[in-house]
Order: sequence, then structure tokens, then C-alpha cells
Amino acid sequence: MKKLFIALTIIAIASVAQAELLATWTFPGDGTSGAASLEAGAANIGEVSFSDLSRVGLGENTTASFSGNAWNVLANGFLFTATVNAGYEIANTALGGRINGSNTGPGNLIWSLNGSDVVGATISPLFSAADWTSTIGTVDAGVNSLLVHAVDAVNITGGAVSSVGSIRLQTDMTVSGDIQAAAVPEPATMSLLGLGALAMVLRRKMRK
Repeated sequence: MKKLFIALTIIAIASVAQAELLATWTFPGDGTSGAASLEAGAANIGEVSFSDLSRVGLGENTTASFSGNAWNVLANGFLFTATVNAGYEIANTALGGRINGSNTGPGNLIWSLNGSDVVGATISPLFSAADWTSTIGTVDAGVNSLLVHAVDAVNITGGAVSSVGSIRLQTDMTVSGDIQAAAVPEPATMSLLGLGALAMVLRRKMRK
């Protein structure tokens, strides 16, 4: 049992270590939507695609970077879609980049996957640009929506987020992960475990 646990731990660590760059959103500096470009050398890259980054309910407040204001409405934010072909998933998914905000912009942002906030996938913008990374986890097959929005109506200084409070993505945004065959559905997993248990019982009987 101990050996099995060690083996599974090694596999888990290896899977995290293998996460590779999958795509980059490049911002041309004129405020237009960031275009997603795939990393040609990534394993199984042909099984996924990513949309350009867009604004949901936000106004563009500067052309110096990809930015937006009106973050005082929690449904507003930056959005993109990740389309994963049937039979595949993106494991160990993580997003990253560099960000800053105005003094009336939201103090905390969070990524949601298909309408559900991802626990721990938060970003805390600062006046000065800061690097950020958000761990999303597993993205399943299908068209998946990823939206980053304000956690609440509290701004960077502790006051209220205003309609002109802005968030700016200062550098390209990236997504990394492992594109792999989707996990075996639960019923099949239970069947495999049952067969393993049966084999152990038969082996013991044969020894007797």
C-alpha cells in the first residue's frame, strides 16, 4: 500500500511538472482584443483552440494596454473561451500575465469557469504592475467560458469600486497545462477497481 501511495505521488508530481505553455494572448498596444496564438510544439495542441480576449460590459479606458472600466458590476470582466475536442481535457490549467489597476478599480479579481468561480483563482491588482498566476485546474471537453471579474465592490484602497475604476493587462497573457485524454468516467473506474479486487481475492485463494 505504501509503495502504491509513493508511486501515485510521483505520478501526480510529474503531471504538474509537465505542464507546458499552450497559448499566448498578444496585446498590440492599441486597446484591441488580444489575439490568441497557439504554441505549435505543445503536445496534442490540435485538440484545443482559444478565442481572442474580449470585454464583457466594460468600457475601454486607455489604448496603452488591454484594459477596461466599469468593474463595479460583478458580471463584467475579461472573457475568452477554451474549446477542447471530445475525449480530451486540459489538466493543470493555469493563466498568467502582468496587471495593474487604478485606485478606484477592484482590489480583487477571480476567474470563473463556465459560470462558477474557481476557488483560489484570484488576482489582486496593484497600482504598480505586478505578475500574477491563477490556477484553474481541469478544463473539460467542450466550449468553456473563462471570465475574470471583481470579487466584490471594494477597490484597491478599501473604498468603493467606481464605474471609471480600471484594470489593465500590461503584458501578454498566457495559458499553460497538459492536453491529455480525458479521465475514465466514474462507472468505468469503479469497474476497474472491482476487477482488481476480484483478482486479489482469486490470487489469495489460489495460494491456499
